[in-house]
Amino acid sequence: MKKNTFHLVVYRILWFIIKPFMSRIYNFKYDIAKPKNTPFIVLSNHVTNLDPILVGLSFPQQMYFVASEHLFRIRFVSSILKFLVAPILRVKARTEMHTAIAILRTLKNGNNVCMFAEGSCSWNGETGVITEATAKLVKKSGKALITYRLTGGYFTQPRWGKFKRRGQMEGRIIKEYSPEEISLMSDETLYNCIKNDLYVNAFEDNAKAKIQFKGKNPAEYLETSLFICPKCHKIGSLKSDGDRFFCSCGLSLRYTMLGLFESLTEKEAPFKCILEWDKWQRNFIIQKTDFHKNLPQNTPILSDKNQMLYSFETGTKTQQVGEGDLILYNDRLVLQDTNTGQKISFLLKDITDMAVIQRTLLTFSVKGKQFYEIKSKHPRASIKYPLICRSLTDLRVML
Repeated sequence: MKKNTFHLVVYRILWFIIKPFMSRIYNFKYDIAKPKNTPFIVLSNHVTNLDPILVGLSFPQQMYFVASEHLFRIRFVSSILKFLVAPILRVKARTEMHTAIAILRTLKNGNNVCMFAEGSCSWNGETGVITEATAKLVKKSGKALITYRLTGGYFTQPRWGKFKRRGQMEGRIIKEYSPEEISLMSDETLYNCIKNDLYVNAFEDNAKAKIQFKGKNPAEYLETSLFICPKCHKIGSLKSDGDRFFCSCGLSLRYTMLGLFESLTEKEAPFKCILEWDKWQRNFIIQKTDFHKNLPQNTPILSDKNQMLYSFETGTKTQQVGEGDLILYNDRLVLQDTNTGQKISFLLKDITDMAVIQRTLLTFSVKGKQFYEIKSKHPRASIKYPLICRSLTDLRVML
């Protein structure tokens, strides 16, 4: 992408307009960047859907943002985004070399690029997996790197949450690495620097800061993130209501303004925070791998009703394929259409990539060529499907 005066003007106008509004609404405190090297790559951790705007407040210098492919399929909105800011497309449901090529080309033409190293917002308050390919891409570009850390965003607008909360957010520039400095680093050294610079544990941070995040119905939709009850071990039995999070087995908790759990029925909660619970449920799935693999072929591992299956082409159109019960077996994913009675099956061995977009949109690719997404008419944990599928077969997962 060559230098574009129009995009530069749009960026500067939006920067001046949005800055006071976002600072006030999100109680957002941030650094102002004064880069010594241009063009540059900004790498940030990812906590909210508005992170590109929040990170952009620190950079008066125009940047092109790497964005998820689904934004290019929202008809009128997609057209506006393409016209005004021209984001770089990234397909979450597969490994996308085109994205890397586009980033390198944009930098080569003298433009700055911002990307979120994890690829997805954090589910549990801890910085997620950053691949080694990220460091290799930075090294290959030959350009400067600026690492940027967002804190407070997980409690302000958690990925699983329905409502925003009022607390405090910060955006800080951690370090600028010059091209010369990067050239002297090994891939491993640069990779470790990136991981350390971007690492955030929201619960450890707030245990010290003790900031209260006040908002409406703070536990609402928490079942889209936590889906295994630690008391009865059932999948999908957890529900939320206001500040309560509970299970049909009798477990009943309160989610507090500090982002912690209080028990309403026992002496203490089984976990003090979402991060502890999420790590436990992921480990629980791994421990159940042999059990799941040895289930009879027609015994479901899990299922959800009222699911809508769509096929799509990258960056263009989406078409509904069916609607009904989504069922996961140990060798296949099936949508049983309640209207036609037809079973649409996908062998797990043919699913090459699976990802979750935003809160509940499940997307996957078959043999790296056919693309599908599954929407739900009710809140449910999309992440349980890629987590269990990854324990059963070799596929790439982005949560």
